[in-house]
Amino acid sequence: MKELEDATYWAEQIKNHKISPKALLEITLQKIEALNPHYNAVVAYDIKRAILDLPLTTKGAFCGVPFPLKMLGQSHVGLPDTASAALFKDHVATTDSFYVTALMKAGLTPFGQTASPEFGFKNITDSALYGDTKNVWNTAYYSGGSSGGAASSVASGMFPMAGASDGGGSIRIPASFSGLIGLKMTRGRMPQGPNGYRSWQGASVAGALCISVRDTAKFVSEMQTIQEAAPYQAKLLDQEKLSALTEPKKRLKIAFSLGSPIDQIPLSESAKNAVKKAVQFLKKQGHEVVEIDFPINARQLILRYYEMNAAETAAMLEPWEKAHQRALNSDDIELLSYALLEAGKKAPVTSYIQALDEWDQTAAIFDEKIWRDYDLFLTPTTAKTAPKIGEPLISDALKKELYALKNYDFKKQMQLIAAAFERSLEFSPYNFISNLTGQPALSLPVYVDDATHLPMGIQLWGKKNSELTMLELALEFENHHQLILPDYYQN
Repeated sequence: MKELEDATYWAEQIKNHKISPKALLEITLQKIEALNPHYNAVVAYDIKRAILDLPLTTKGAFCGVPFPLKMLGQSHVGLPDTASAALFKDHVATTDSFYVTALMKAGLTPFGQTASPEFGFKNITDSALYGDTKNVWNTAYYSGGSSGGAASSVASGMFPMAGASDGGGSIRIPASFSGLIGLKMTRGRMPQGPNGYRSWQGASVAGALCISVRDTAKFVSEMQTIQEAAPYQAKLLDQEKLSALTEPKKRLKIAFSLGSPIDQIPLSESAKNAVKKAVQFLKKQGHEVVEIDFPINARQLILRYYEMNAAETAAMLEPWEKAHQRALNSDDIELLSYALLEAGKKAPVTSYIQALDEWDQTAAIFDEKIWRDYDLFLTPTTAKTAPKIGEPLISDALKKELYALKNYDFKKQMQLIAAAFERSLEFSPYNFISNLTGQPALSLPVYVDDATHLPMGIQLWGKKNSELTMLELALEFENHHQLILPDYYQN
């Protein structure tokens, strides 16, 4: 059986002197040049700069493995830093993010930058600056967002692992849509800063998209941190157990739900089948699996999430407006970004504070209804497989209202923004919840829809700091051949 060529495999090849880091970079460049025209995943790459960034020693779990950065928040000095926005198309990073500093310490070599939607606001990747990123399983469909370029760069075999981030599902949605492993970690576990430590008030965290459980566990082990300046802290997980991961030593009690967290958003048959397949496997392995109702109706919570998006957008773009002494308009940024900006300018401070309080109340509900009785919670990752490229997600009539958004009061603005996101929400109603509660969540690829040949993930939810339990269970899925990987990695 062919060995899986994940990041750990390539690191071992380098440590055993079977390939040099420079040779692996050159192979990766050849893959980008051959494959990227089909998927539009990598939007910038500089082989000369990457050679300068090669590690000088074979220390670190991933010594010399090429690693693409997401073109959103993963800044590396001298490289483009556009946030996938035409407004910043000429912007170049002047500092390294602490995430990039940490991954280089782990031996990874930054090489290439992957597409995201403008400012990361969508569950698809379709920026006006870089265009559509296509799904490797079926190029008529999107690969997901906002880490869609990262997903296609890994699913295609260009890279064994890629930088990603998740503020409302942006690791897990493309993992589900693209047949990958995607872990959103506990709030406070990953490096933040230096240009902002709160990152959507802790809702957004960095991570990676992977093809193996061992890569995912080693990435957690290498990257986890405690930062004195960071407002959110997560206790360090056992590094030895992460590096030498085993299946669970005890049988777990796992809740699962086929209910939707948002009223009037149904689950597709693919989503239900993915969960049923996972439940059947877990029962066969001897775990106690109990069906429950979804613990909350998240309709009000998603509105609070949009309020946060609006306020954060206004804070993000205010410096540009002050520097240029004019207001941004819908010709400067994409329509959703413009709508969130205009609403953010009118967002009441009291409403924003109440929104943050509701996040914490939701975490308390999960503690009361799930974590006191169960080790993990299982749902679909997404309610549907990936949307088709060109599928209209906002009607023309609604677009006209969004262009005129500055003329409305805040309540009306938020109603229109919610309407603008509704079609997208039908694909991914689950994911934002754990961003707001700060809990970890892991997407595993277990099912493929016959009609579209598109994958569907299941999502394991856990209480804070439960990543080790989740990864041990994920290893059990992997060891028993329950995970379905993209064609490039099939034996």
